[in-house]
Amino acid sequence: MSSSTSDAPATQSLRNGAVGAPAIAFFVIAAAAPLTCVMGITPLLIGYGVGISAPLVYVLIGLVLLLFAVGYVAMSRRIRNAGSMYAYIAQGLGPSWGAGASFVALAAYFCAIITLLGFFGFVTQNLISSLTGLVVPWYVLCIAAIAICVLLGRSNLEVGAKVLGLLLIAELSVLLILAIAVIFTGGSEGVTFDSWNPVGLFGPGLGVSLAFGYASYIGFEQTAIYSEEAKDPKRSVKRATIGAVIFTSLFYALMTWVMVLAFGRSEAMQIALENPGDMVVIAASDYLGQGIVWVVQILVVTGSFAAILSFHNAISRYFFSLGREKVLPRGLGYVREVAQSPHRGSVTVGVVNVIILLTLALIGADPYLDIFTWGAAASTVGFVFLQTLCSAAIVVYFRRHRAADENTWTTTIAPTLATLVLGAGVVLIVSNFGNLVGGEVGIAPVIIGLLYLGMGAIGFIVAEVMKRKRRADWSAIGTGRIEVVAPTEEPGVVVST
Repeated sequence: MSSSTSDAPATQSLRNGAVGAPAIAFFVIAAAAPLTCVMGITPLLIGYGVGISAPLVYVLIGLVLLLFAVGYVAMSRRIRNAGSMYAYIAQGLGPSWGAGASFVALAAYFCAIITLLGFFGFVTQNLISSLTGLVVPWYVLCIAAIAICVLLGRSNLEVGAKVLGLLLIAELSVLLILAIAVIFTGGSEGVTFDSWNPVGLFGPGLGVSLAFGYASYIGFEQTAIYSEEAKDPKRSVKRATIGAVIFTSLFYALMTWVMVLAFGRSEAMQIALENPGDMVVIAASDYLGQGIVWVVQILVVTGSFAAILSFHNAISRYFFSLGREKVLPRGLGYVREVAQSPHRGSVTVGVVNVIILLTLALIGADPYLDIFTWGAAASTVGFVFLQTLCSAAIVVYFRRHRAADENTWTTTIAPTLATLVLGAGVVLIVSNFGNLVGGEVGIAPVIIGLLYLGMGAIGFIVAEVMKRKRRADWSAIGTGRIEVVAPTEEPGVVVST
C-alpha cells in the first residue's frame, strides 16, 4: 500500500504545488505570533524565570526542536499527508495509534486557536475602546475573525499565504526597528553581553523558563501539514521547518536580549515582575516615541489574527485528511474544484470555534485571564506530548523500513534523543502548570490530562471499530490513499476517500 498521495489525480487532493518554502514558513512563524509572544512571554522569562539569561532559553529550545526536526523532516520525505504528525504515528506505531493521535492533535489545535481567539478579542476590544470609546463584546469580535478565516480558508492557499506574509512582515518590522533603536542608543546601561553567559542559564528558574518558552513555538510542526500542497515538497518542507525553527529562536533570543538592554540588568527583572504586559510598550514609547505605541497595539491585533488564520488552515487540513481516510465523516474529504481547498473542513472549524467561544462567554470566562492563560498551558502540554509520541514512532518506522538514503543519526539517534528530551519536557511543563496559568491550579492538570487521554481513546476506539468492520479503510489511516470517485456524486466538488 502506498504511503503517499503523490500519484493521485490533482482533482482528488489538495492543490499540488500551491506554495513554496517561504510561504510555508510564513504560516509557521505567523502561528508562533512573534509580537504576541515577545509582549506576553518574554517578560515572564525575565521576571519569573532565569532573569537576564532568558535569551539563552530560546537558543536551548531551538536546539531541542531542531533535534526533533531531523526525524520529522525525514518522515515528510516519505509520507505526504495533510495530517502530518498523526500520519507519521500511524505509519510507525499502527493505524489505531495514529487515529488516537489525530484526536489528541485536534484537541491541542483547538485549545491553541481558542487561546488566540481569546487574546484577539481582548486586545481588539481594548483598541476599539481606546480609539472610539465603544465597548464591543469580545466574543463578537472573535466571531468576526472566525468568519474571515472561513472565507480565506475556502480560497486558494496562496491567498492566505499573502495575507499572512503582509501581516507578519509588519509585525516583525516594528520589533526589529525597536531592537535597532535600543542597540544603537546603548540601552539603559550600555550594550552588554552578560545575557549570553551560559552559567546564568542553569538556575532555579530554568524549569519555569522552558515551560513558558516552549509556548512560543506552538505550531512550528505545521510545515509538514502543507506537504501535499508544496512545490518540491521534499525540499520545501525541510527548508521551511529548519528555517522557521532557526529564525524564530534567534529572533526571540534577540528581542529578549533587547528588552534586558532597554531597561538595564538592574531594572529589567523589576519591570518584568511589576508590568509584564506593558514591558514592550514601555520600551517602544521610551526609544521610539509615544506615537509608535498605537502602531504596536494595532500590530498586536493583526498579529494575533495572523496566528488564528494559520491554525485555522492547519485544523481544516486535519479534518480534510481524516475525512478522506474515513476516520471522520467522509464529507470532510471534499475539496473545492477550483481552489482545491478543504472548504468543508474550514467551515467545520469555524462552527466548532463559534460554539466553544459562545459557551465560554455564557459561563463568564475572561478572554485573557481565563481563556488565554489556561488555553496556552493546555495546548502546550498537548503539542509536546504529540511530538514525543511522533519521535518514538519515527524510530519504529525506520526500524521497519530501512532507508538507504538516510543515516543512523537521522533515523535512530536524533529521534530517540528527541523522544527522551521532549518526554522530560512534558513532565516539566505539567510540574510548572501553576506558574503557566499564574495561580492555583487544583485538579486542572488532571482534567487536562484526562481530556487528552479521553480524546485519544475515542480516536483509538473508532479505529478499532474500523479494523473490524472496514479493515481496508483502517489500513489506510495515515497513508493519504485516494480512490477516484465519480464526479456526478456532487456537482462542483470532488471528494477524496
